[in-house]
Amino acid sequence: MICGGEDEDFIDEERRDALMAKKTRRLEEKLGRVFPQLHTEAAFAWSGSFGATSTGLPTIGSVPGHARIHAVVGYGGNGITYSQIASEIVSAAITGQRTRTRSSSP
Repeated sequence: MICGGEDEDFIDEERRDALMAKKTRRLEEKLGRVFPQLHTEAAFAWSGSFGATSTGLPTIGSVPGHARIHAVVGYGGNGITYSQIASEIVSAAITGQRTRTRSSSP
C-alpha cells in the first residue's frame, strides 16, 4: 500500500527532511485508524518537492526547439493519471498515429 500526505510549503530541504520521521509515524497512525487490520509500519519513506503549474495541467508534447525530445511532466496528485494518458499522446505523435478520443454522443 502507498500512503502519503502531510504536505506543506517549504524552502529548506534539510528542514523538510528532518520532519520525515515524525510525519511517517503520523501517516502510519492515520492509516492504522482507517485500516486497523493492517500492519502499517512503513517499509520505505521519502519526501520531495510537489510541483504545480498555474493551470494545474501537465506539460505534454515536444520540447520547443528540440523536435525529437518530448516531455511528459505530470504535476501534483494527478501526475500518475496524466502520465498514462500522456504516454499514449506522445507515442502517437512519434509514430504519426491519431490518438483515441471519446465522444460524448453514443
